[in-house]
Amino acid sequence: MNENDNIPPNGPDGSERPNPYAKQAQAAADRARSAAQDALGVSRRLLGNPVAGIGEAHASLGADRVLGVSVVFALIAAIGLALAGGLMVRAVIGGMTGSYGGGFGFQLGTFFKSTLIYLITIIAAGGGILVLARPFGGSIAAPSALFVAATAFLPLGIASLLAAIIAGLLSNRLGMIIASLLLLYGISYLILILNAGLRRVAGIDERRAAVATPTVLAIATFVSSLVSWLFSG
Repeated sequence: MNENDNIPPNGPDGSERPNPYAKQAQAAADRARSAAQDALGVSRRLLGNPVAGIGEAHASLGADRVLGVSVVFALIAAIGLALAGGLMVRAVIGGMTGSYGGGFGFQLGTFFKSTLIYLITIIAAGGGILVLARPFGGSIAAPSALFVAATAFLPLGIASLLAAIIAGLLSNRLGMIIASLLLLYGISYLILILNAGLRRVAGIDERRAAVATPTVLAIATFVSSLVSWLFSG
């Protein structure tokens, strides 16, 4: 007979045994809540002037909170882009067939795969910033590089999702025009914020940042294309 058999399930004195994973789970929940609150604060700061405000927003976080906000922004951007892809297909097929939906259904597996690909794309953009910063005369830490990339992709993710929703609700030429304009703004802000982040966060001068901006996007596009090819194989 094992001596542990005499120990009550809740402990030798009858008290409730502490769950060894409860403290870790609570700590993770607290970190996630703190990151979400920081992300909301940064979003408000960036709302008025997202291009010029990225440097101040980054400085307001400090090194210990940048990563959490970066993860939140990257997730929102990736989920928005992934959802927009499926909804836009519905809108286009609906416009072609004259009926909303056109037989396209939401596929959870495709959504998760698309979200992962977009997350990798954003991380690749952050990696491009990290790699290019020093050769281009700047300096940046990995969490800050991810922050710049995620903040740049955030408007595109939101604009893409709004464009897909509007194109689906207005399955006509007007809906497509509005959707195209939203995508134009999303892409424009992606480039502008990325360029501002290279200058105001990574410390790259304006002339070199003009070259680094498309180079970072080229790196992200290459990695995204490679990952998409591997997933489709």
